Parts: sequence; C-alpha cells; structure tokens
Amino acid sequence: PQEADGTLDCISMALTCTFNRWGTLLAVGCNDGRIVIWDFLTRGIAKIISAHIHPVCSLCWSRDGHKLVSASTDNIVSQWDVLSGDCDQRFRFPSPILKVQYHPRDQNRVLVCPMKSAPVMLTLSDSKHVVLPVDDDSDLNVVASFDRRGEYIYTGNAKGKILVLKTDTQDLVASFRVTTGTSNTTAIKSIEFARKGSCFLINTADRIIRVYDGREILTCGRDGEPEPMQKLQDLVNRTPWKKCCFSGDGEYIVAGSARQHALYIWEKSIGNLVKILHGTRGELLLDVA
Repeated sequence: PQEADGTLDCISMALTCTFNRWGTLLAVGCNDGRIVIWDFLTRGIAKIISAHIHPVCSLCWSRDGHKLVSASTDNIVSQWDVLSGDCDQRFRFPSPILKVQYHPRDQNRVLVCPMKSAPVMLTLSDSKHVVLPVDDDSDLNVVASFDRRGEYIYTGNAKGKILVLKTDTQDLVASFRVTTGTSNTTAIKSIEFARKGSCFLINTADRIIRVYDGREILTCGRDGEPEPMQKLQDLVNRTPWKKCCFSGDGEYIVAGSARQHALYIWEKSIGNLVKILHGTRGELLLDVA
C-alpha cells in the first residue's frame, strides 16, 4: 500500500479487527460490545451483532467463514453464527480474555488466552477444556498461538521462553529463549504466523520483531538456540509495536506503532524497511489486520 485507501465509519469505537480467509469480510469488535461485519467489496455494513455487555477485545473467523468467536473484558468467550447473528455457545472464564483463536483446520477447537493464567484449549462440541502446560507456574503472563496448520501451539512468557507443544497431546517438542544481546531476557508480547510458508514472528518488549522459520525451531528441539532470520526494529525512534502481522503472501511484515498512527512495512526476505505510512496525527493505533 502507498496511501490510505479510505475509512469505515464504525458508529462506536473500534478496538480489534480481523479479515476472513478471503479478505471479503472484515469483523470489527467495538467498545460497546458490538461486532460490526463489513462487506469489504462494497465497503458497507453487512451485519451488526450485539455480542457482549463489555468491550470486545479479540475476534477470530472460522476456516469456512460461517462462524466467529469473540472474547470480551466481561470474561466471556462466545461463538456466533455469522449469517443469523445468533450465539451458538458461550463460555465464562474466571478472568478477562486477551485472545481467542480457532484451530486453523478444525473449528471445533479454540485456543483461549486468559489474563494471568495459562492458555486453555476448548473443544466446542463437548465443552471440554485442556489447560496448556507452562514453563513456570509463577509466570502467568502467557501468550499463545496455533501454527499455520494447527499442528503445534507456540506459547511465550514474560521471561522470553517459547514452548512448542504438539496440539493433540500437549507434549513439549521444542523450546528456546529469546535473549537480548547478552543473556538478558525480554517479555514475549505476541506470536504471529504467516498464512503461507513456515515463518512466524515474535513481538517482544525490547521493541525488536524477530522472524523465525518454524522448521528450524522443530529441528533444534528442546532448549534449542535457533537464530532469527530477521530482526526488525525502528532504530531511530525506538518505536514499541502495538500489533504485527504478515501480508497475505507472507512476503512482507507490517507493524503498527504503539505511540502514534503509523504503519511500518518490511520485506521479509532481506529485512529492509520499504514504507512508513502515517495516519491522522494524534490518533492511536489499536489493531492491524
């Protein structure tokens, strides 16, 4: 992208957004608890779902695009039928939810990251759940994500430790620690996978985005020392990153600044910064899709 293509007036304040697999529909979670679904081809509102009482903090589309799972600061995770707008299932957790994610190939399973507790894998058909193992029981700031095919779950904690778990058995198959230069560790803020290929990125508190190849992580095994393919950062302004993601083809990485409305775009293969897009001055960026 070279410039802003347009804006969508969302009625209430948008907090999170996500495209379906084909990029035809955009689901937006709002601070009044509503989910607004935009037809991205006509740029019109296709559906409004009154989903939660509290703000919507995370959304995810199912693989077939027929369902949405949402999480709110009211500690509730809900699954929605997109066409009818009806709630299929609702789960209450003991704490607010940071992130929800469908299994990429099995929409009967949902990964939930509650605040201050270990990630949970929900099975929707029988409402059963599995609490994922963590590296240190005292460390409860854990983020988690399925890999591209859902074969593995990657978790990261505040001490920079990444665990790779087999999704079906929750067995630990690989692990490593993200370090800053010497032996100092840095907290993991998010883990994002490309939709194509085996690459993923880790956004850390030291303001560096590290890009890894998932195949190398598995080869290194437990307590491995894999080297990142790229380290991306804003050396001039030392910008912290609010949200990072890959482009649809996995060739570019986009990061939104946590300080201002600015998007940084890098080429993944060589790590060069190709574009900085500046939005309206004074605005803060909350999510990138």
